[in-house]
Amino acid sequence: MKRNQRLTRNEDIKRVRQEGKSFARPSIVLGFLPNRFENTRIAVIAGRLWGGAVQRNLAKRRIRSAIQGMLQEIKPGQDIVLIARKLILEQPIVHWLIHQKAS
Repeated sequence: MKRNQRLTRNEDIKRVRQEGKSFARPSIVLGFLPNRFENTRIAVIAGRLWGGAVQRNLAKRRIRSAIQGMLQEIKPGQDIVLIARKLILEQPIVHWLIHQKAS
């Protein structure tokens, strides 16, 4: 993702989590909130509670890979927070991508 598409500030991520709408799936949690910019900013999070750095980075790479193909479909001007859950690592990537796009 390009630098202007990243949501990096902790305050912004907290604002999306507290004020935005969210949807949960077994493998991922999605939170979003309109922003005051023309572009969409995305944060991908994998908590320390369920794995080491290798597992967390793998989960984040899988999510970023899935998002790349869908960026044009996302309405501009959104802050989006994607939180990986442990189930994302227990499924093969092909199955996960097909299931997420079909939902």
